[in-house]
Amino acid sequence: MKGQAKPDEFIWVFFAGMLAIVIMLFFWGTPTVEENQTENITTQAKEAFTIGTFNEEVPRIIRIGDFSISHTAGSETLASKKYVDVSKGVFEDKKFSFSAEIGEDMSNVIDGWISLYVLESGEGKLVVKVNNNVVYSQKTNPGKIVIPVEKNYLKQYNVIEVSSGMPGAQFWTTSIYRIERIEFGVNIYGNLIKSHDFTLYASELKTFTKGEIKFNVEEREGIGNLIIKINGRNVFRGVPSGSFSQEFESFDVGLVNGVNTIEFSTEKDTKYKLDDVELIIRHIEKSSKSRTFSFVITESDLQRLQSGKKGKITFTILDSDFNGNLALKIKNPQGKENNLDYITSYSLGKTITVYFGPNDVDVGTNYITLSLIGEGSFTIANLDVVV
Repeated sequence: MKGQAKPDEFIWVFFAGMLAIVIMLFFWGTPTVEENQTENITTQAKEAFTIGTFNEEVPRIIRIGDFSISHTAGSETLASKKYVDVSKGVFEDKKFSFSAEIGEDMSNVIDGWISLYVLESGEGKLVVKVNNNVVYSQKTNPGKIVIPVEKNYLKQYNVIEVSSGMPGAQFWTTSIYRIERIEFGVNIYGNLIKSHDFTLYASELKTFTKGEIKFNVEEREGIGNLIIKINGRNVFRGVPSGSFSQEFESFDVGLVNGVNTIEFSTEKDTKYKLDDVELIIRHIEKSSKSRTFSFVITESDLQRLQSGKKGKITFTILDSDFNGNLALKIKNPQGKENNLDYITSYSLGKTITVYFGPNDVDVGTNYITLSLIGEGSFTIANLDVVV
């Protein structure tokens, strides 16, 4: 019949097609496991990050603790003498003198006083002088008397003299005073200070940035200033309250390599109770910074690597100070570390590729670390791991 193909023609077409398929398989081969599987691409860091050596401000805290300071009025006995006799007559003049030194700063002295415990009194006046100034001259009965001494009569070194006056109308007799005890003292502003020594090391002094004094004001009495000094130089003078902080510079207080001293004091009629007092010394230290990322290797990933395919770590160096070299290493799940590459030559903005093989990784979570050899810094982005 016209338009109908013969059976032997179909057989020849079928065998020709099969022959073409066999030839293709012979020359191209069958697809391998590697070609049948999709690459495993793990994006680690699209955002930029920086690694390298950095100058870091490091604080050292010196704890001083809790304490109270005050500058309030008090009394101090400077000298005491016992069993003193003084007398005065026509043919007799027996006086008694002694000295006393004021160890305080005279600006802290309010005034002075003399106490006498009289056992027997005479007919004449009892006369008391301080630095040749008469501070008492009266007929005195037995008992205790307290004689005030004005500040303008006082000196750093003082001489006190006790004597008797003439017996008056009975001039032929002798006036005698027997005194059990004589005391000389001053009223002063007692200055209770807190002093603390601290050591500053050469490395800290060389890279010193700033210092700070911190504390809590627990109690305050009076309106005077709190005074803080380091090495005798003022750091603070004022009325703090609550949680307090005061910064200072090295040249402000003359910090030295070795022992330095911080001192807390107050003005007159004032008291402070301070808690949690700390002195903070801040200085610069060089610190090293690296970055570590994790990625997972599957059984099929490892098979591809074992069949000859290379794994890739790709990233871009966005910026660098061109000091030091960039090092990459991988740590497998068993903790074994393998150094991959040291990058010494690079261009900013260009993609860098580092390869790894089956001996560098294993099935499970692996870690890649980027670090700096030497000094400097790198800013990196677009970090991918491709298997």
